[in-house]
Amino acid sequence: MFIFRILMDHLSQLTIVASLWLGFGELSALADAPVRVQGVAAVTKVLKAAAPQLREMGIDLKVGEECGNTQAIAALGNDEIDIALLGRMLTAEDRANYPDKAFEETKIGTQTIVLMVPRTVWQSGVRALRREQMAQLYEGRIDTWKQFGGEERSVKFYEPAHGHGIWETFASWLYGDLRKAPAVQWEVVADGLEAQNAVQFHSGAATVAAVRWADRREVYPVAIVDDSGAAIDATPANVAAGKYPLTRPAFAVVGYRPGGNRRKILEFLLSEKGQALVAGTDLLPVANVQGP
Repeated sequence: MFIFRILMDHLSQLTIVASLWLGFGELSALADAPVRVQGVAAVTKVLKAAAPQLREMGIDLKVGEECGNTQAIAALGNDEIDIALLGRMLTAEDRANYPDKAFEETKIGTQTIVLMVPRTVWQSGVRALRREQMAQLYEGRIDTWKQFGGEERSVKFYEPAHGHGIWETFASWLYGDLRKAPAVQWEVVADGLEAQNAVQFHSGAATVAAVRWADRREVYPVAIVDDSGAAIDATPANVAAGKYPLTRPAFAVVGYRPGGNRRKILEFLLSEKGQALVAGTDLLPVANVQGP
């Protein structure tokens, strides 16, 4: 009996050691596994740009197809991804849908968009418009810029890719509800560079894009006239103060307290190098949108 008990004790110890080895193996495999990320286009661009530098840090990314906020939250809640890339804050409903998750948000920047016009339109006097005027422009209810105080110059609007990204931010602000946005027949621009080129080479053009594409040399941002009659420019100060309305926050969200490579990714995104990548996409860096 004594010998049997000794053998059982040794077997128990071996089992514990084997379990520890297996546990370490699983942790090692998790550390080496690609970090799965997915979300809205504006934030996904940042992670794609960050991938080479993260790879140098020993972190591999698996970037999923661009999707909407709700789909990204669902993927995170169902453990299909490790980081959700959102264009809005989480809601109480989002959290209630996944009560086992302790979602943590990290703001990495702010999407800020503007109505852009060429120098010809800007110099003719069209420098600020009310929301109602922008709706008229978008819906094709004006023919020339003279109706907005400019020259007798034909209007041509270019629509950003319909249904997501820049268009979604613009239409949500313009109509309050995306479902109220009417169908239009404008030519579509795929991205900021294409939008800038379209405006620059058409003397009566207009479109909406991220503020960085309005270079104030050939392409100018139009201010928004608020309810008080004040013209609000898309400056970092006005964005930080919440005065400029055409903005959306950009978040990286994890399902629980970040550790390992997830934590390293979030730290990188807020670092000087990470924020430089944010500035190189269609977002304003966090440093440029924080209040005093």
